[in-house]
Amino acid sequence: MSYRIYWRRNDGVSGHVWLSAGDMGALTGEMAVQGMPWPGDRLPGPGADAIVEADEVEQVVAAARETPLTLSDGQLWIDWLVFLEGAAQNGGLLIRA
Repeated sequence: MSYRIYWRRNDGVSGHVWLSAGDMGALTGEMAVQGMPWPGDRLPGPGADAIVEADEVEQVVAAARETPLTLSDGQLWIDWLVFLEGAAQNGGLLIRA
């Protein structure tokens, strides 16, 4: 399974990312270790969608550390944080599994 994640307001060129279940698990694990309030209970199952509102994304970003504590791929972490910052400014996230 994989996840297609979009800013809720995007131009079709920017504002989207595709993550494998492994990458999503690594990112959500890092967010949990850092105490970031990620709504992990809303990750959709196959064929389903979920919404994370902009104010929720802002809270996640506000709690983030720039350097990962457990994730070995530091660039994945930085890219994820930049993506979340954009989502906070563009209406939140739409997650499709």
